Amino acid sequence: NLKHLNLISLWDIRTNEAGESWVVMEYVPGPSLRDLIEAHPEGIPPQQVEAWFCATASGVSYLHDQGIVHRDLKPANIFFDEDQQVIKIGDYGLSKFISCSRRSGQTETVGTFHYMAPEIGKGVYGKEIDIYALGILLFEMLTGEVPFNGESTQEIVMKHLTADPDLGSLPAHFRPALGRAMKKDPKHRFSNVTEMLE
Repeated sequence: NLKHLNLISLWDIRTNEAGESWVVMEYVPGPSLRDLIEAHPEGIPPQQVEAWFCATASGVSYLHDQGIVHRDLKPANIFFDEDQQVIKIGDYGLSKFISCSRRSGQTETVGTFHYMAPEIGKGVYGKEIDIYALGILLFEMLTGEVPFNGESTQEIVMKHLTADPDLGSLPAHFRPALGRAMKKDPKHRFSNVTEMLE
């Protein structure tokens, strides 16, 4: 029943005779943030970065206010609705269910490896994992690259656990916020999305 400008509307949950369930949701005609990043391999123009990030942060902040952690923020889950001219987040509150499917690529239990906060492996986490993922998203929008990459899932996860992101390729005024958003210890990150946005 959540309603927000920057969230894709969920209309119904159905179950068939075999006990299989599915969600009926709003169709969003337009590209994903993944499409936009792929079209700008050196980074998205600053005005577009601001629009995409502010809209995404607004939707995530609303989820947090409702006690919901998205758990799978990534470019493939954020869309531009060409009809309404608005940016919308999908898969919120469903990520644990969706991540068990074969559709989601490098996903296990909660989240997608390139965007997963270090504490997820311990199974104890809160909204701080979304703030971490927002930091990774902003880094990727600005540079065209994720801060931690590797040849294997294990290598990527190890970098999230032990490596500091190289912020040298970012415009200087973004470095303090991104450094804080991607702290290994969730207590050292922003306390909420609004604080990060400011």
